[in-house]
Amino acid sequence: MRIEELSFVKAFIRLATDGDRRGWHERNGGNLSYRMTGADINACSAQFDTAAPWIPVKTAVPLLAGDCILLTGSGKCMRNIAAAPTDTVGIIELNGRGDAYRIVWGLIKSRPTSELPTHLAVAALKKTEDAEKNRVIYHAHPAHLIALTFILPIDDARFTRELWEMDIENPLVFPEGIGIVPWVIPGSEAAAAATLEKMKRYRAVVWAHHGTFVCGDDFDDTFGLMDVLEKSAQICGEIIAMGGKRQSVTAADLNALADMYNLHLNEAALVIEERRDCPGEI
Repeated sequence: MRIEELSFVKAFIRLATDGDRRGWHERNGGNLSYRMTGADINACSAQFDTAAPWIPVKTAVPLLAGDCILLTGSGKCMRNIAAAPTDTVGIIELNGRGDAYRIVWGLIKSRPTSELPTHLAVAALKKTEDAEKNRVIYHAHPAHLIALTFILPIDDARFTRELWEMDIENPLVFPEGIGIVPWVIPGSEAAAAATLEKMKRYRAVVWAHHGTFVCGDDFDDTFGLMDVLEKSAQICGEIIAMGGKRQSVTAADLNALADMYNLHLNEAALVIEERRDCPGEI
């Protein structure tokens, strides 16, 4: 079976296609990676190009030594992945020190996404927390979330509380909240460092005026988190456009939800005062 026909590659392609259909990937915007399991590697390693040259990484990631990662290519469009997977997607293998990689499949005449430093840093962090979780890392440009970074304070607790209130099931999806990174240059080491710091606490990070970076245990989990955040941001924007809230979910409501579902909610978002000073709120 060709690599592009394997189930984990098909799931990767489906996520990219679904995100494009949502309008999150204009032009060549966004990127996606997946830290492969041992079973995944065994299923396709016979087709790897083990003669490919090693390429240094900007910052070594020893925790990923020997790992293989399926990821999108630099300058590639999500809308083209299903039609041309070997051109737009590839598998990289990290060496025994985690300071270099080689392209063992795909990315014909191309290279990995420019956000590779961020993907590697977050993959290493999440691997230390639990090697079997948060294997998928996804960056997209959901418009309503980006719009909110021009309106709401660049503050983790404020964003978390606003998005929790947009649907009472949201705290079940991201009880820990979300992180907000002030504007940074895309693809820079500064972006990787800022994202990594937020990812120590969260699974979702919004880059102000740019996009959103999330991780999940599998492809459905990851796409679902991005989808929930964007829908909630859309509701929030519509409420602001309508003149602001007249009533909403209270801290008492959230605490009752936490008690019923045994959630550990972000305390900073819980204690925000009931009347906030965000534009459009009364």
